[in-house]
Amino acid sequence: MRESRYPIEAFFKARFSPRTFDETALNEAELMTILEAASTAPSCYNEQPWRFVLAPKARFFEILAPGNLAWCEALETFVLLCAEPAFARNNKPNAWAEFDCGTAWGYMTVQAHAMGIHLHAMAGFDAAKATELFNLGRLKPIAVVALGKKPQAQPFTPRKPLEALILRG
Repeated sequence: MRESRYPIEAFFKARFSPRTFDETALNEAELMTILEAASTAPSCYNEQPWRFVLAPKARFFEILAPGNLAWCEALETFVLLCAEPAFARNNKPNAWAEFDCGTAWGYMTVQAHAMGIHLHAMAGFDAAKATELFNLGRLKPIAVVALGKKPQAQPFTPRKPLEALILRG
């Protein structure tokens, strides 16, 4: 577990993105619980611009980068997180859509952690191929999320000191 100088919740100190899982697949109810939690995230004008693409493992393996394929073999559950880039009410660009998708991703991690499930988001995938393969139209692929149970322990990655992340002006 990571250390913290301030009294943050234990979840934040224990969270990590594993790259080794057992072969236990999530069931439909577990996956839908995680996605429903994500759907409650706040968003600009309540647009809820996140979209979750579900497909068989083999489809995701068509778009993942080789480095990610190597450690994903045991996993069965993947989600492609996408952003709707325009506001529904006026079709104008939503400059906050990706930010809002990141918030939904955060809600996914909190819910999954509460259920003993671990997530690993990946930017290492072919977005153009994902757009074509999943017929996404104007949706923007943001990340492929791997979901699994019983990850092997691994060392925590270091974090920058809080002072390095705060700008005072």
